Amino acid sequence: PGDWPTYRHDPRRSGSTPQKVDAPVRRAWSRPIGGRLTSPVVAGGRVLVACKDTHTLHALDAGTGEPRWTYTAGGPIDSPPTAYQGLALFGSADGYVYALRLGDGVLAWRYRAAPADRRIVAFDHVESTWPVHGSVLVQEGALYCTAGRSIFLDGGIRFLKLDPRTGRKLAEVVWNEV
Repeated sequence: PGDWPTYRHDPRRSGSTPQKVDAPVRRAWSRPIGGRLTSPVVAGGRVLVACKDTHTLHALDAGTGEPRWTYTAGGPIDSPPTAYQGLALFGSADGYVYALRLGDGVLAWRYRAAPADRRIVAFDHVESTWPVHGSVLVQEGALYCTAGRSIFLDGGIRFLKLDPRTGRKLAEVVWNEV
């Protein structure tokens, strides 16, 4: 009940929880990771936070702050992951959506949201022409994400619906006009 499994807590992005917080609030632990970090999420006894500079997702023990695993994606991870049914789900500027096992960080699946594996240099990083920015959303058993930079460039923005357990594409819509 105390988990905060996605950006701003829930699929509605409410930013609140019914969990009781005892006062005064005190720091239980801290862990230096370095670099520019995303907001953290907490689920399954893990704190998950991504370092945008190193393309790395870190999992720390929620009780002690001890590192449990790290995973380096093919591009920057600019947003917090979403924890869902034992998986850490996130998008990367490399054009892929990733699913890692929450317990050990092993890759469960990876889906190329970009229509082609085409790369450019953006903000001093090699990225996909269709990056997957923002925290993926899981709602009613489906994962939602977007890939692309603009409806006016490179064929538009791709809006995808995936099965979060397998990475199988369930639907896709391309927005390329106003």
